[in-house]
Amino acid sequence: MLAVAWHFNARPRHEAFSALPDALRALGAAGLLFAIGGFGLVRLMLPEALREYELLWVMPTGGCAIGLALTLLGFAQVPYPVSFALVVAGGLTLAIVAIKRRGVPPLPAGRLAWPLFIAVVVTFVALIPMLLHQHYAAPVGTGSDAHVAAGTALFLKHAAPTGTDVAQPINQMPPTWQSKYPIYYAFAAVSTVSGLATWQVLATLAAALLGMAAAGFFLVARDVFRAPARWALAAMALAGLDREALHTVLNPYFNQTWGFFALPFTLVLGWWLVQPDLGRRARGACAVLLAIFGLVLVFAYPLAAPIPAVPIVIFVVLEWRRKLRAGEPVFRLGSLCRGRLSLLWLIPLAALLVVPVIGVGQKAVTAAEVLAPGHSLQSWGGDLPGFIPFNDFVSLPSPLWLIPLVVVLFALAAYGLARSPRPLAWGLGGLVAIGVLLAVYLRHRQYGYYFHFKLLAFIGPLVMVVATVGAYRLRRWGVALLAVFGAATVGSAIAELDATGYQLPPATIQLSSWAASLPRGASIRLDMWPPEQLWAAYFLAGRPLCSQLPLLNTDYPHVPVSRKADYVVATIDNGRPADAIGNPLRQNAGYRLYRENPSIAGPSACSQRRLDRIYTGKGFSPQ
Repeated sequence: MLAVAWHFNARPRHEAFSALPDALRALGAAGLLFAIGGFGLVRLMLPEALREYELLWVMPTGGCAIGLALTLLGFAQVPYPVSFALVVAGGLTLAIVAIKRRGVPPLPAGRLAWPLFIAVVVTFVALIPMLLHQHYAAPVGTGSDAHVAAGTALFLKHAAPTGTDVAQPINQMPPTWQSKYPIYYAFAAVSTVSGLATWQVLATLAAALLGMAAAGFFLVARDVFRAPARWALAAMALAGLDREALHTVLNPYFNQTWGFFALPFTLVLGWWLVQPDLGRRARGACAVLLAIFGLVLVFAYPLAAPIPAVPIVIFVVLEWRRKLRAGEPVFRLGSLCRGRLSLLWLIPLAALLVVPVIGVGQKAVTAAEVLAPGHSLQSWGGDLPGFIPFNDFVSLPSPLWLIPLVVVLFALAAYGLARSPRPLAWGLGGLVAIGVLLAVYLRHRQYGYYFHFKLLAFIGPLVMVVATVGAYRLRRWGVALLAVFGAATVGSAIAELDATGYQLPPATIQLSSWAASLPRGASIRLDMWPPEQLWAAYFLAGRPLCSQLPLLNTDYPHVPVSRKADYVVATIDNGRPADAIGNPLRQNAGYRLYRENPSIAGPSACSQRRLDRIYTGKGFSPQ
C-alpha cells in the first residue's frame, strides 16, 4: 500500500493528505451512525451460527436499516430533522434492549483484526485518488451521476420525498430514481452527522461501502463455503480490489455501489435462511435481516435484483424438495404473518413503500423491453464509449494472457463449487453460468455495453471468491495459483487508480461564493460546454440560471434556455462572451464573471427550476 501511495503522491509535501481530515470525519460519521442503526438489530436477530464475526455485520446492517427507516418516515411526511432524531433515538433504544437481553457481544480481537484491517485497506485504496492526487474532499472520476447523487441527498434534507424545492441544486427526486430513496436518505444522514456537504462526503462514503462489501465477501467465503479464515481473507481482498469494483466506486456509480455492497450479505442470509438446523424464531429473524439487505439492493439498483434472486430461489426450492422427501415441515414465507394483527403493520408498511416499489417495477419493465431481441439498446448506452474488456472484470492483465488465465480461473471456480453442498453448487453455479451467457449475448448486441458492464461488475468479484474457494481445496497448487491472481489484482487496481479522472476542480467549487456575492435575485447565464454546466449549476444554484445551449437529451436536470440574464459566467476557454460589458468582475483558474449588457432584447427565462425529459414544459414558469 505504501508503494501505491508513493506512486500517486505527486503533489508537494505540504499538500499531501490535506483531504485526510475530511475523509476521516466522513468515515467516523458513517461508522458511528451505522453502528447505532445496526447494533441492536444484529445483536437480536443474527443467527447463532454467524456470530463468530458478529461485529462485521453491524455497520452494513445499520446503513441499510437507517436508509429504510428514514424512507418510511419521509413518506409518512415526517420532516427530515425529526425523522433523523427519531431514527437515532430508535437505534440507541434498540441497542439498550439488545444489551439487556443478550449482553455485550464478546470482542474476538484475533478473529476480527485481519478482516477489519483488509476492509480498511480496501477503503483507503479507493480513496487514493482523492487523498494523494486531488487533495480535497470531493467526487473523483468522470461519472456525471455524482452531481445528481450529491444534490439528491441534499434535497432530501430539505423537502418531502415527492416534493419540490427549487432552492436546491436538484429540485426533486430524479424521475428515473424513484426507487432509490433509502440510499440517499442514508447518504444525507452521514452528511448531517459529519457536518460536511454531501459533495464532500460522496467519495468517502462510496469507499466505505466498498470496504464493507469486501467484508461481506469474506463472510460468503467463511460462513457459506466454510473456507478457513486465511483463505476467506484472500477472497475478500480479491473481490474488494477487483478492477471493475474499484471503477464503480471511483467514477462514481453510486447507486450500483450500494447494490454491490448489499449483494454478499444478501447471499449469506439467503443461504442460512434455508439451513435445516435453524429454528423457527431464528429463521424469522434471519428473514427480517434478509429483507433489510434485499430491499436496499433492489431499491438501490433494480437491475441487480436477479443476481441474488437466482441462487436464493434455487437454495429455497432444493431445500423444500429435500424436506418434503424427508417428511419434514417446510418453512413458508406466510408463517411470518401471524394472523390479522400482522396486517396492522404490514399494510401501512407497504403503503409507505409504494413509490419505491413502483420505481423498481418501472425500471424492470423498461429494461426487459429493451433487452428483448428486436429492440434498440441505444437509450441505455449510459456514459460508456464501448465494451469493457472481459479481463478487467476479473482483474486479469491484457488480452494476450486472458484465455489461459480465464480457463484456470473458471476451472478453480468450478472445482470450488463441485466440492460444495449441492444447493450451493447449483445456486451460485447457475448464477455464474447465466451471467456469462447473458454477457456473451450482450456482447453481440449494439449498444449492449452498459448492461454488459453492470452485469459483469457484480459477477466478476463473485467468481473471484468462488475461485479462491477452489484454490483452497487444491491446497499447495492453490496457493501458487492464488499468488498469480493476487499479483494480477494488484496490478489491475493500480492501473484503474492511474486511469481515474477528476470532475470537480476547485475553480468550480468557488462559484458558490460568486453566487453569494451577487444581488438577491440576480440571474446568471452559463456560457460553457454543456456537460460543464452540471457542476457549475450545482454551485450557482442560489441564483436563477439559464444557458443559450443547455445540456439536452440526457436524464440530467438542465437549466432553461435564455439569452438574457443579469450576469454571465463563462469558462476561460470560451473567451469573452459577446454580450458581456466591462472587465471581468471575478476570475479564477477556470471561469470569469461578467455583467451582461442590459440592452439585450427579449425577456429572461432564467430560473432556479431545473428541467428534464419528463418535466420540461409541464407547468414550468420561471421563478
